[in-house]
Amino acid sequence: MCEHGLRDRTAKTAGAGAEKLLISPTGLAHFGGCPHKGDDPDLSRWAEIRDENAWLKLANGESLPATDGADLALVARARCLDCVNHGPWR
Repeated sequence: MCEHGLRDRTAKTAGAGAEKLLISPTGLAHFGGCPHKGDDPDLSRWAEIRDENAWLKLANGESLPATDGADLALVARARCLDCVNHGPWR
């Protein structure tokens, strides 16, 4: 992909950070509605990040600890590639 596509995708998702992000048990950050989670409502092993710049911080290589949710020990270390390429889902 060219840098222009990356810039457009980053701009598309940059403002989405004001919403909560979900952290999977494997440490991936997802937008709500990501198909990786599916329709299963069980979030007992997941957590949340509530930080308006979380998506961009993760893109810059920062790791972010959970701020809410069932497992506060989780840390987001990377972004879900489906969310990067296609999200956020609303």
